[in-house]
Amino acid sequence: MTTRETVFSQIKKSGHVPILPEILLRLLEACDNESTPLTKVASLIDKDPSLSYKVLQLVNSAYFGLRTTYSGIDQAVVYLGANSVKNMAVTAAVHQVFDVERFDSLKHFDIHSFWYHCLKCATLSRRIAEQTGLANPEDAYLAGLLHDLGRLVLVSVFTEQYESVLAGISEETDLLSEEKDLIGATHAEVGDWLIRDWNLSSLIADTIGYHHEHLENIKQALPLVKIIYLANLLSKPGDNSPLFETAEALLGISADDLQEICEGTKEEILQISSELGIHIQITAGPGEEGQTERVVSDAAAVQTALASRIKGITLLSGFLENVAQADDSDKMLQAFEQSMQVLLGIDQVILLLPDRDNVLLIGRTSESNKLYSLSREFVLPVQKNSSRVVAAYLSKTVDYLSLKHEPENLADRQVLSAFNCPEVALIPLVAEQQEVGVVLLGLPIPSKKMSKDDYRLIRTIAQQVAVGLHLENIKSKKAEEIELERKAAISMTARKFAHEVNNPLGIINNYLTSLKLKVSDNEGIQEELTIISEEIQRISSMINQLDIFTRTSFAPAELVDINVVIADIVRLVKSSFFTGSDAALAFEPDSSLPQIKTSSDGVKQILINLIKNGYEAMADGGTVTIRTGPDLGHQQDQEPRILITVSDDGPGLPDEVREKLYKPFVTTKGIGHSGLGLSIVHKGVEDLGGRISNFSGQEGGTRFEISLPRA
Repeated sequence: MTTRETVFSQIKKSGHVPILPEILLRLLEACDNESTPLTKVASLIDKDPSLSYKVLQLVNSAYFGLRTTYSGIDQAVVYLGANSVKNMAVTAAVHQVFDVERFDSLKHFDIHSFWYHCLKCATLSRRIAEQTGLANPEDAYLAGLLHDLGRLVLVSVFTEQYESVLAGISEETDLLSEEKDLIGATHAEVGDWLIRDWNLSSLIADTIGYHHEHLENIKQALPLVKIIYLANLLSKPGDNSPLFETAEALLGISADDLQEICEGTKEEILQISSELGIHIQITAGPGEEGQTERVVSDAAAVQTALASRIKGITLLSGFLENVAQADDSDKMLQAFEQSMQVLLGIDQVILLLPDRDNVLLIGRTSESNKLYSLSREFVLPVQKNSSRVVAAYLSKTVDYLSLKHEPENLADRQVLSAFNCPEVALIPLVAEQQEVGVVLLGLPIPSKKMSKDDYRLIRTIAQQVAVGLHLENIKSKKAEEIELERKAAISMTARKFAHEVNNPLGIINNYLTSLKLKVSDNEGIQEELTIISEEIQRISSMINQLDIFTRTSFAPAELVDINVVIADIVRLVKSSFFTGSDAALAFEPDSSLPQIKTSSDGVKQILINLIKNGYEAMADGGTVTIRTGPDLGHQQDQEPRILITVSDDGPGLPDEVREKLYKPFVTTKGIGHSGLGLSIVHKGVEDLGGRISNFSGQEGGTRFEISLPRA
């Protein structure tokens, strides 16, 4: 025979007990609405014995390790917070959706009738406590609500056995003995054990354990046990007049007072049931049967609604996870667009995000969005703008553009026209009370016909996107600050280095001057010494400009023949790098190029770095080729430019290197290389008013294109 301890052990290992689905739906809705006060959440929970059981079990569990035991639902909900309660409700709803067949198979247990009986007992208990003043009304309510908790647990854990229990009883008095025989413990014992296991009040445990005791024993009990005992009897269907003497004997309540308590309870229960969409049918019966009560609910419709709700939560969780895991803004936008399409059928989505200075709102979509090209045309000034799009962004308030009420602002009318739908929703993106952007959604149906769930989905996902974009902005600004600090540190080090290096360079230059005087009769040596002297002067000038990241690197521009400058570089570099090497250096000038106004020192520094990089990339030999010509890629209405191309036959650059190509201290060459070369090249090209582009093919080879203005 199964012992009571075995029953308790099996209950501890079990999980779910059913909750009234109507209350579960209301609770999920309440938790989804950020403006719902916790008192409203608590008022829903304390209408259901299973929810109350779960909340008290959670708040008094070892996980929280509280020194104080919570016995009030209000206090427990405030301590747990809305998120914990929502997680609990979602978990319960998932179990309930998937366990529906197990409970539907029960012929002798109805969750709605059970709920009605418990709520009626709780309400009666509170009113009796208030009438008599013999117990705390809130304790009385909780005890009444949980008095049959054991039945709910037994039907959940021992489903088949309990069905046999209910099928075998002929009178209420037989219930406890049937439970004991077929399961091993009564529902009164189970409820008593659970309350004590949570370390709740022993007086509440007593009310559950003794609510089926003989009347003579109850007369000797403390008031709370008497109250629950009487309330349990009053909450059963039938005529209450035989209980007038019992009420008088137990608690000294007159027949008139008891009648008033019962009438008030009936009105309160009917009001609660109506709010939940549950209909209570009360009919008058003949003779001693008095009134009969029947709970009517469209269980199938409620179950379908609950299943739909869980499906929405599941899908929403998946999309929120996609948004949260997106590692850049483009992927974030794509995840948001997909969520709008799949969950709501909205396929027209454009985000307007502020520029760095918050001067303009600029359209953004993912590249896969059909409105990608159109979004680039959506540019709105933020200040002194009458657009409702901008107003939604600044006020952080949802708004709509509608064909029924044509907007006064021309840009708003153009937005409506571009979306080609009756209504465009303007959903502000806000994170940490800061404006992040605004979403434009082309609604497939008018906003008035959208459900609360649809609004909830849009708001929830948009909030996640706002947080993601906000964090992306913070990361970007932080990276820029770090980069500026790095460049400042480089410049400071460079200035110290320049001070130390200029001394030996000055000495070398003095020796060269002396040497030139000694070989004044040899023109060949004089010419070579002049070249060396010029290069030393250039090196000195470069060193003095080493704080490249904080100021312009080169001397004022002058008219130069770019082909002559490059020819000098080629002659100098060939003898330094390419002599005795498998690598070659080729120069293909365009002789038709006119002179340009630029810094010859700047061009030399840029090209020497690029040629050196190309040479070092070709470990197995190859050719570094320099070409000059007009830049044919610029717009016709712009100033003419020239193009210098430096290409090599090396292995090419992987994508991860190209992403950080111009950052200082980033190198793939290993020990002995500073990683400054290309960052200096990039800064130098910018200082000359130019642009630099890099191309690297899959089959190898790297090409740099430098576009310089003619003036």
